[in-house]
Amino acid sequence: MILYILVMFTLIGSSSQQDLGFVRHVSQNFHEKINSKLEQQILSFHNQELALRAYASYFGRADVNLLGFKKLLTGLRDRALDNALSVTTFINDRGGRVRFPVVQLKDACNEITKSLTSYDILHPSFAASGRTQPHICNFLTTSAVSKKRNPADDNDNSDDDTRDNWRAGLYALEDTLALEKSINNGLINLAKEATKFSDPQTRDHVENFIDKQVEVIQKLAEIITKLRRYQQDDEYILGEYLINNELES
Repeated sequence: MILYILVMFTLIGSSSQQDLGFVRHVSQNFHEKINSKLEQQILSFHNQELALRAYASYFGRADVNLLGFKKLLTGLRDRALDNALSVTTFINDRGGRVRFPVVQLKDACNEITKSLTSYDILHPSFAASGRTQPHICNFLTTSAVSKKRNPADDNDNSDDDTRDNWRAGLYALEDTLALEKSINNGLINLAKEATKFSDPQTRDHVENFIDKQVEVIQKLAEIITKLRRYQQDDEYILGEYLINNELES
């Protein structure tokens, strides 16, 4: 009787995973909640990739022409896409299922906005004009693009959101740092969940991402610090030019 009950529980569990789209003869010790968390991480990577693609495109414009920043952000964009594909492959290898929701820039913008505040990236002593919005999103809106520049407003912080007055490299890297920290936080929480469900394979896979995240966050923070110092000394344009050349080489 006991053996019969154990067999029934096994069959019910297998049937449940099959209903969820799991490959039951492959899936082992792979909980539905872990699968869902991994799907969320894929979405985060795709949101990150889309935002970085928009920024890289902006820096490649003929009237911006900061190719060093474009190179940096293109590399991070490619990495975000590779990470999404890596997690997708991992789920398939574990016998799980992957659903692909619609990815929109506004979702990435919302994540940047939340992260800029959550991770204290725009500290009052360094914040560029006290902004709280991701500037690539402002640039891509009709109102921001069509707003005409008034030379008389050049010293007015109220016009800082127009493209003409951007500290483009600084704003872009602050937004990118916000995204990278958000991604890292998601990975840390995912590693904790994997430990909770006794899933060492998922934990090890996720921790590989975390190691690289730490390196990227440090690199971005160092460049941001340099740009902010130039900003404080009223030499931002020169500083951005020099750092752009360093990134391009």
